[in-house]
Amino acid sequence: MLNPRRAYPMLIALFMLAAGMAFAQSVAKVPPKDTTHDNKAFDAEMQKLRDTWVQEFNAGHADKVAAFYASEAVLMRWDGSVHGYDSILAELQKSITGGAHDYVVHGLHTERSGVLGYDTGAYNVTLRDRVVEGNYVLVVKLIAGQWKIVAHASVANPAQKP
Repeated sequence: MLNPRRAYPMLIALFMLAAGMAFAQSVAKVPPKDTTHDNKAFDAEMQKLRDTWVQEFNAGHADKVAAFYASEAVLMRWDGSVHGYDSILAELQKSITGGAHDYVVHGLHTERSGVLGYDTGAYNVTLRDRVVEGNYVLVVKLIAGQWKIVAHASVANPAQKP
């Protein structure tokens, strides 16, 4: 005969093992979610964000461009980083008043997982004395139903020597 003090812990362990196996089998039977529709919708959202960002920057509307950024976002550029909405707004205004214009952006790839996503591609912008070409990456987060930029990095391509 089995001692009850030894039998109860073994029964509990067996019960937990059986429950865990049943849960694992039920999860395994659930087919993976088709995210094609979600990815297409995300791609469209990023295209709209890129197009509107460029349109507003080229129109000189730093405030409308800054509205795409989350309140605690970071903007990283060749000359340093700025954090937070007010600093990003000031940096965008500085770029616009400094003569940056005719931004062109070509998105190359977007990806999303849950409430986070990214967009990467190439850009060129005309400055007072030259055209700068480079690459960018945007990290976005779904905040209150809107995709907001939480991190934006742009890297200019090395200047080509004549």
